This record gives sequence, C-alpha cells and structure tokens, in this order.
Amino acid sequence: MKIAWVSADISPNVASFRYRALYPSFALADNGFQNAYFSVRDAKIEHLKEYDVVIFVKTVSHVLTAIMRELRERYGRKVFLDLCDYVTHPRYGNSSGELRRVIILSQAPYIDAIVVPTEQLRKVLSASLSGSIPIVVIPDQAESSALIERTRVFSVKKIDAYSLAELRRLIRPRTRLADLKSKIGRTRQQARESFLSFRILVAELSRTPRKLPARLYDRLRGYWATRPRLVTAGRNKMPADQAPVSGLNGGKKLIWFGNAGSDSFQSGIQTLTLIASDLIRLAQTIDFELVVMSSRSDAYRTLIEPLPFRSRFELWSQEGCFEAVRASDAFLMPQIEDEFSECKSANRALLALSCGTPVIASRLMSLEPLKDCIVTDDWEGGFRRYLLDEAATEADIEKARSIIEKEFSAEATGRKWLELMRLEKPRPAKSPRIAIFFHLLQDIHVLLPVVTALVADAGEDMNGNRHDVDVVLLKSVYLQQPDIVREIVNTGARLRLLTEDTDEGNLRALDVKSASVLIVGAETSLRPHRLVHAAVLKANELGIPTISMQHGLEAPGLSYFDDRHTSDVKIASSSIFTYGDPARLPKQASSDLVRRCIPVGRFAPSTSRHLATLQSSLEAMNPRRLPVIAIFENLHWHRYEADGYRGHFSANIERLVDTFKDVFFVIKPHPAGVWLQKNPRITTRANALLLHRDDPGFAGVTAADLLSASLAAITTPSTVAVDATQLCRPVLVFANTLDLPLFEPLEIGRSYEDIEAFVTRALDGSATMDAVSRFKSSALAAGNVASNIVCEIDRLLEDRTPKPPQNEHFSE
Repeated sequence: MKIAWVSADISPNVASFRYRALYPSFALADNGFQNAYFSVRDAKIEHLKEYDVVIFVKTVSHVLTAIMRELRERYGRKVFLDLCDYVTHPRYGNSSGELRRVIILSQAPYIDAIVVPTEQLRKVLSASLSGSIPIVVIPDQAESSALIERTRVFSVKKIDAYSLAELRRLIRPRTRLADLKSKIGRTRQQARESFLSFRILVAELSRTPRKLPARLYDRLRGYWATRPRLVTAGRNKMPADQAPVSGLNGGKKLIWFGNAGSDSFQSGIQTLTLIASDLIRLAQTIDFELVVMSSRSDAYRTLIEPLPFRSRFELWSQEGCFEAVRASDAFLMPQIEDEFSECKSANRALLALSCGTPVIASRLMSLEPLKDCIVTDDWEGGFRRYLLDEAATEADIEKARSIIEKEFSAEATGRKWLELMRLEKPRPAKSPRIAIFFHLLQDIHVLLPVVTALVADAGEDMNGNRHDVDVVLLKSVYLQQPDIVREIVNTGARLRLLTEDTDEGNLRALDVKSASVLIVGAETSLRPHRLVHAAVLKANELGIPTISMQHGLEAPGLSYFDDRHTSDVKIASSSIFTYGDPARLPKQASSDLVRRCIPVGRFAPSTSRHLATLQSSLEAMNPRRLPVIAIFENLHWHRYEADGYRGHFSANIERLVDTFKDVFFVIKPHPAGVWLQKNPRITTRANALLLHRDDPGFAGVTAADLLSASLAAITTPSTVAVDATQLCRPVLVFANTLDLPLFEPLEIGRSYEDIEAFVTRALDGSATMDAVSRFKSSALAAGNVASNIVCEIDRLLEDRTPKPPQNEHFSE
C-alpha cells in the first residue's frame, strides 16, 4: 500500500510534521508500506491519485477541498486529516478558528476520518464539528535516539512537474518578491544563529579569569569543536552537533524546550512565568541553571532572562535538544489551564522520560497515563523529589520506560496506524451537487435565500440526501461582509472559500466539473462579471446546467439596455430565473435570451442583525424622533449624464432636506457606486445622515434594514423600489427625463415638486398603496418563490439523471 503525506512544512524541524507524519511513516514503512511526502504546493491530483491513502497533516485549506473530493469520489482513495491542535478554537491562528471549522465541515464528505493525538482534542473537535466526521485518537510516538538517527537521512524528492499556469504564476513579480522575502528570512535566521554563537563565545570569555590562559584555551577549543553548524539532509537543513549544555560548577540543570509561543494563547516560553515564583524560591536553596531551548529568543529575553536566577537560551535543534535534555536533572512543563492547552500532546514529556530525565508538569489530560511516574501541579515537591532524591528519580524513570514501551513506542503507535489504514468509512450513494457561487457583494441578497430554500428541500427525501448544496464564496465578498460566512454555515450548506490572487486560480479552485448544477448571481460578459461568466461558459462546455438569477429590475443584458450596455452584452447561463413574465423584457432582448428565461418571482428582502444597531444609531442621532425618509442611489450613474440627472437629483435632495426640517433623511449609497458618498454636501444638515459604507457601524446595514426603519423611500431607478413594494413602503422613483416602463405603475418623479408632494402625502398618511400592489402583481411571478425555484432545479436534475433501460417484454 502506498501512502502520501501532505503538510505545509516538510521538515523534521517542524514538530507537527515530525510527530504526525514522519515518525508514523517510519512505523508503517517497517510494515511494508511505501511513503511519500508532499508540500501543499506540490499536492496536485496528478501526483496524489497514485497513492492508496492520502493524509493531510495540520493542513486546513479550502484549496484542498477539490483535491479531496476527486481523490475520494473519482479515484476511491482513502483521505485522512491529521490535526494536532484545536484548530477550530475561535482564537486559534489570529482568530481564524471559525473559518477553519467551516472549511473542515465543507470537506466532511470526502474525509474518512480525522486523526488526533489526544482524547481531549477528539472531544472538542467532535463537538465543534457536530460529529460530522469520525475522529480517531493515535498518540504521538515517544522520540528516541534511534528515531533521531533515522531522521538524519530523511529526504524528500522534489516535484518538478509544473503546469503552464503554475509556471506563469511562479514567474510573476509578486511571486518572485515572496521568494525573495523567504530567502531574506532564511539569511536573517542564519545570521541570528551566527550572532548567538558569537555571544556564547563572548560569555565564555567573560567568565574566564585572565590569569588562567590554559583553562581559557581548553574552553575555546571545546567551544569551537562543538559549535553549531549546518548539515544537509535531503532538501532540508538543520543544526547538528549542538554544543552540549550542562550545569555550571556542579549545580543542577533544569530545562524547558518547545515552541516560542503565539499571541493567541499564553503558550511557549510565556508559560514559564507561571512558575517564576517557584523558581525564584528554589534559587534560594539550590544552585541551578535553567536552560531554555526554542526557535526564538525574544520572549526569553523579555520574560525570563531578567529573573533573579541563572538561565540561558539555546537555539533549538532536534539533536541538540535531545542531548541537552539527557544532560538535565529535570524537564519543566508548565501549562496554562484553558480549553486550547488541555488538548496538547504529551510528546515533550515523553521525549524527556525517554532520555532518562524526570518531568515536573502542570496537569494535562494527555499526561494521565504517566501520572505515576511524573510530578504534576506540585513544583516544590517535584524539585525536592528529582533534585534531591536519586532513588525516587530512578524509580520513576523505570516506570516510565515500561509505560512508553506499552503505549507510546513505535510498535504501540504503529499498530494504531495500521488499524487506521484498514478503516472503511461507508460510502453513501453519490447525491447531485448543486454549486452556488457568490461572486459579488450584491450576490448575497439574491443567492442566500436560494441557499436556504435548497438546503431545506435537500432533507425531504427519506434518505435526507436528495442533493448536496455547496456554496463557493469569493474572498473579496467575505472580506467586505464577514457575517456572510456565519450566515451561510447556519443554513446547513457546505462552504468553500476562493482565495486565489487571480481569476485563473479561482476558476480552477471553483471546480466546476464536479457540480451537477451551477447557480450564480449576476452573470454577463461585462468586465465585473468576467470570472463568473468564465465559470458558466466552462460548465456549459461540460454539459452542466447553469442558472443565473435576475440581479435587479434593470439588469444589463437582460432587462436594461443603453448606449454602453447594448445587446452585445451576453448572458451565457442555460437558464435565467427572472422576477416575472419574460414578455415584460424590452425589445432589445433577443429571442434566444427570452427563451432561456424562467419566471420564479423574487424573495422578499429580509432584515439583518444590523437593524437593531441602525435603530439605536437613529435614536441617538434623531433625538426628536422625527419621521424617517430613506433615500437610495443606483449603481449606473453614467446613464444620467446626458439630461443632467445627477445635478438635478442632488439639488432636489438638498432642497428637500432644507424644506422638511421636521423629517430625518437617511441616505444609503450603492455599495459599489457610492456616488453620493463622494459628494456629501447634503450631510452637513442636522436632519440628514449618510450611511458610509466604510463606517463599521453601518457597513452591514442592508436596504431592507433601512426600509424597515423608514416611513417611505425615494430612490434613483433601482431595485430598491422593488424592495420597498415587497416591504409595503410607499416609494417614489426619480426619473428626471428618463423613460422607465419597468417601474410602472409606481410613482415616478420628474421634478422637485413631484418629490415634495410625495413626501407630504407620506407624512400625512395619504400616500396610496394601490400603485404598490399593482406593481407587485405585474412585475413578480405568482406563487411561492422557494417552491418555484426548487421545482425548476428538480426538473434540471431529473433531465440529467440517466434513465434505466426499459425492457418491453418485462411485465409485473
């Protein structure tokens, strides 16, 4: 059997790769398995499909979703995800834990099992992921000198096969800059190591009395004979022959080693502050030196070096650490008590015990098997036992050897990995996959109700799998409105994120070929839609049904045409779901376009959680509780140049605000055009508020939120008029000299007097709702929108389902 291990870092210097890939692969190799190692960059389907099992190690990325799907569904390979940390914790990795949770949930159908090193990690991940994926516990193997020797000759075959697209990416200036930064970083690290070596030499000189030249010579000769130097192991470089560290003047030596730590949790070197007072008290009775080994010294210099006891920092290397631990009298393992740290592995304690060095630690769930041979949560007692009682120390080390052999040796952990290889996850019948692509911010209000409707419908089959709903979200959308990730996940749909830097990269990651149906929002040949248009064209080539949703009442290329948006604007989707009867489309719409239109209606806009924030803001800014009138602008301001529309509209709104001092006007610019935001003279009035898109307090406020808080609305020719009618608000569309047949029979304003009369009627309650009702009847298809959409998609899926052959001679 052939196994591929995929990790972000293929280096023995990285603990997650060493413990969760390299050491298990050694154990499996001893049982006849073939192993190969791939970085995420090299994890291409053309490479991985050649392996029976693919294990992704601490690698949670949306870019791997399509690869996992193809490995599982097309090639029938086993796929495992190995996690050594609580990666879905909300504060993990710069508070990106929720995003990782969403990604893993989207990959759940393609993962046979998640593998973790501790039972506590299994529990929290199972709860976080709602038990959607089996989770298997395989503890870290105890590190030994034999493993370290085996690691010395470890090498990785470099993958040189690049596609043309990858070569283009590699030679781009941005990529070259990233490579240059990486090289600079490595050079700086080597410089720091050299500088540290120099500081060690200076320290030795400062401790050497001038009257003892022979002793100085011996120390210098010993230092230079054991100075850190680099040796090459395959592609990887690592420090070797680390200078031995031993207590000075016969004193005791304590050691701490591990990662330097992160800002997300109190971890790494920072944890030593938890026992600083214990160490200070110890220094008053016992002569000791604390050695701190890690990859960075900044936390040590700030937190530990100033404390009143002897300590020093050593740069970590695998072999150097092993020798330093072996030469120490005790290993210290303090840990803060929180839900993240409780999931940590016992691998550092195991390494120390394997070296014959006793362990004093904070209580940790993973240390439970070792509880009878280490000291936990008693630092003073631990110091007394292991620094003063040799017999007790030897007894504990002897117990530890037996436990390690039984539970943490290569043979013990290897058996668990062998069991994992035999794990068979039931493979349910493949369900049709409906992919819904959120490409623009404006897609949210169009597509999110579609997602909700399809997820609700997916569970109506007795097997609960009529179809799968996959949402694909472009990075720019969730950066503008982060709430959308939570909203999509709450529907129950699987979510994938597209974060590539180019349209080419995002199109590949979209993985159109795996969809049964592709649904998009606005889709035309216009430049802002080029990615979604390319996706639809690709799906069409593959014979996959494509659906675009009417994005607005006046949608370029569909229901709106002008000198810029001519009939040359193309919509490629095989079906176009429209608000109403295609017969209402303008004459410029081609017969082919009309033929592809299917009237389904329009979801009534719903308010967001930002409505409460908006209402609170209005109460603070409008203390007199004046009636609120909402004003909206459209996106396509270019259409208004010829007749002076912009000037007239702005002047009329300024005059309106000045005339109606007892009305509070709230202006919402279009999220893309923001023309009024760039021309904010109106907002100098006390009774006017402009909702700036870049103001965190208003960024998430939707048109429905503002309409719900308003008495009436005034808008440029915009779909907001439809929103207003569906929320039963009187609305006036300012036309100036434009012909607006699609907005009839709503109130159309052509002068300031028209606007003033509308506001007066809205204030005195005489505004008629008859026009609103007649507009909804004529512009929107009848029936339940969700049912209409589900029915049409079912029809498309049924048309694609192969029919069983009929035997004309068969009868019941």
